[in-house]
Amino acid sequence: MRSLLFFVILCRAGMAQLGGPIIGYVPEGTQIRTMYGLPAAGAIGAAINPGRDFAQIVISPQQNFAIAVDAATGDVLIVKPASVSAINGVGSNPSFIAVSPTGTSAALWFAATGQMQIVTGLPTTPVVSTLNLSFMNASPSAMAVSDDGQWAVGLFSGGATAFGPNGQAIPLQTDAGILATSFFHNSHDLALANSARATIITDVGGANQPGVLYDYSTQSLLPRGIGVSFDNQLALVANGGGKLVDISVANRTATVVDCGCSPTGVYGLGDALFRLNGTGGPSAMGRTGPRPELKLFDAAAGAVWIVPPALVQTGGRQ
Repeated sequence: MRSLLFFVILCRAGMAQLGGPIIGYVPEGTQIRTMYGLPAAGAIGAAINPGRDFAQIVISPQQNFAIAVDAATGDVLIVKPASVSAINGVGSNPSFIAVSPTGTSAALWFAATGQMQIVTGLPTTPVVSTLNLSFMNASPSAMAVSDDGQWAVGLFSGGATAFGPNGQAIPLQTDAGILATSFFHNSHDLALANSARATIITDVGGANQPGVLYDYSTQSLLPRGIGVSFDNQLALVANGGGKLVDISVANRTATVVDCGCSPTGVYGLGDALFRLNGTGGPSAMGRTGPRPELKLFDAAAGAVWIVPPALVQTGGRQ
């Protein structure tokens, strides 16, 4: 069994200079902060300051840009540390945004019109296509989109439906009560999770072949997200209560660990590293007091890391 490692960074003052590599980015309220260092020796830096606030923020799993909604105008933007640009052809104020496993495509849902827009070619050459899905008569609770943007999946009360480039709408054969879903990297294979098990649909839009990744029905979970490592060898299910199911895709075996946190989702950071939560919001399990600790999980090592805020040179928190 992989060991569960909690590493509390004690050298915060040393990270005040915010040197070293960038782990990635993390939303904090209406801003985006940088995570510097290494997963086992990192810190959260100051907010990127593009001169505006954001109403929604979705970070690319490759950590090279974010898709964000301008809080003042509703415009959908590509945000990088040194630049902000609008995505031409995208509607304003989307209800929900999902990014593909490697960040090359995104799906945006507009509840008022029942439309889904697919953006491919991210982040440098975005191309927008629009699907009229008003016939669904509902909004999805979650979405996923493949890296090539050819297929998107929405989770509706009646089940999961796949939407293709030629107007296809294919109900997928899944378990009842699917709560989270993600495509595999550079693939049309789809991972899904409900309270009892994680499953896979191979070749969405083609064979649509269902299978089981791992049965965790004895754990009584309420998944907040599912993600897949960049090499497609590991799948991670995060339960709202803190349990993580770290699944070997090839072997259909898993290790269950506890992150000591309340995950809000499974957010890829590259390789087999995932962010589990953010820096703001209510404390875990409704407790009052300090904001939650930012937690990362290395699915290859079975290790949970705590990433603390860095200290500014004057000693105050950023």
